[in-house]
Amino acid sequence: MDIRLAFTEFLFAFCAVVLADRVHGVLSRLGAAFGLARPLAGMAEAVTAGSRGDWYVHFSRDAITGKPSAVTRPAARPADKTRPARDARPRLHAG
Repeated sequence: MDIRLAFTEFLFAFCAVVLADRVHGVLSRLGAAFGLARPLAGMAEAVTAGSRGDWYVHFSRDAITGKPSAVTRPAARPADKTRPARDARPRLHAG
C-alpha cells in the first residue's frame, strides 16, 4: 500500500472520529437545553457520587499466592550522623 494513501485514510478516519465526537457533544448540549435528559444519566451520576476516586488496591504477594513469605526484613535504624568537620580555612573580613 502506498504510504500516501495510508496517511490519507488515517487522516480521514481521524476527522471522522473528531466529527462524531463534536456531533455527540452538540446533540447532548441541545438535549440538555431542551430538557431531554437521558433517563439513565441521573442514576449513573448517583452511583459515581458515592464511589471513591482512589481505585488502586495494594495486595501483598502472600495474600495473592497464599504462601507466606519467609523473608523478614530487619527493622530500619536511623543513620548515624556525624558532625561535619570545621572549616579550617582562614576567614576574610571586609575591613
